Amino acid sequence: MEIKKILENISNFLIKRFIELFGLFISILSILLLISLISYSPEDPNFIFPDNAKIKNFLGFRGSFISDLFFQSIGLISFLISITFFITGGNIIKTKKLLLILQNSFYLVLYSILGSLFFTVFYPDSFWLSINGNGGFIGKLLSNTFLISIINLNKQVSYYFLIIIIFIIFLISINFNILWFLNLIKKLVFKLFSKKNNTLNLNEKDNIENKNQSPIYTKQVQEDLPFANDENEKKILKNKFKLPSIDFLKSPTKAERKYNSNEDDIDKDFLEKILLDFGVEGNIKKISHGPVVSLNEFEPAPGVKVSKIISLSEDIARFYYPWKKYYWY
Repeated sequence: MEIKKILENISNFLIKRFIELFGLFISILSILLLISLISYSPEDPNFIFPDNAKIKNFLGFRGSFISDLFFQSIGLISFLISITFFITGGNIIKTKKLLLILQNSFYLVLYSILGSLFFTVFYPDSFWLSINGNGGFIGKLLSNTFLISIINLNKQVSYYFLIIIIFIIFLISINFNILWFLNLIKKLVFKLFSKKNNTLNLNEKDNIENKNQSPIYTKQVQEDLPFANDENEKKILKNKFKLPSIDFLKSPTKAERKYNSNEDDIDKDFLEKILLDFGVEGNIKKISHGPVVSLNEFEPAPGVKVSKIISLSEDIARFYYPWKKYYWY
């Protein structure tokens, strides 16, 4: 299994390097094609006049023949072909997909045909390409078909329509991402507007600061007098706090004292019944109660364990007075 994985990795590595070399080869050929097209001269030897010995093309004899072949066949649209092949080679290196060469070549043929027709119809005469004109012999062949009659219906509309179609197909042939382009434009516009807004805000801040610093716009505010502050503080305190009533200082009546003492009293019989409910038998001798803690003096019956009383002390206390703490001894 390990040998199989190693062989797969080696094969994948070699295939990827081969694809990259192929893409690089196409890009180099496209650069050479562009150089030959730029340095083309009608006086160089070609298929029609092969006897001229002086060659002006940068790539020599081969460059003059290849550039003449492209210009005489499809005309000036040949410059876009070199750009398409150059970008296609870069995309093959990037994506490792050989099928891009077939896909982009299909769109290349489409815009080459439309481009040769466009130059033949709208820009036919050329001192540079005197034999077949700016559209090449393919453009001349297409001008003799029904397409020329469609173009003549409205030449102005056909002119812009062909330019737009050729440009769109060219963008498709170079794998141009329209969504990425739109997002890039959106980001650029957003940055420009944000910079403008920042400059406007800075200018507004500077104007406000200048107004505040200038003596004309400074407003003198009168200071509050001390007695006015005292009155305001008294009003605030009067709204927030209320003094207690004088009734709190009165001494309680006998009825109130008796009620309070009865509330704090603990019924011994009731407490002994509670103890019996928990299984503890005995008598309560004395109760000392306080505001928080009540102390019960309990005498258990013979045979009752003290540990049982201690374990039940909290349950009995919660049952009788849940808000107080009880201690048993």
